[in-house]
Amino acid sequence: DLVQDFYLRELKSYKPPVAAKDAHVGNVKVFTSPTTPKPPVLPADLAADLAEYDVAEPTKAEVEAVKPTGEEVGGGAEAFLTFLEADVKPAEAHH
Repeated sequence: DLVQDFYLRELKSYKPPVAAKDAHVGNVKVFTSPTTPKPPVLPADLAADLAEYDVAEPTKAEVEAVKPTGEEVGGGAEAFLTFLEADVKPAEAHH
């Protein structure tokens, strides 16, 4: 009970330090609102600008589709399985 009385007495006698009115001056920047952005302006002759862009834009060349032949494909799954089952020749050691 002695410790509790001492603790309560110290709490009652505690006075927080008084903060100065201008204590924030060196730590906080002054807020200034940003300027309002200007809306975008369309060019006066939009059709001419688009035509100029179309002329300057490169076009993709047409590519002919090449159809694979049966020889390039390799004969399907059976040919692939026979390839996998084939014996692998060991590499010769260099002396």
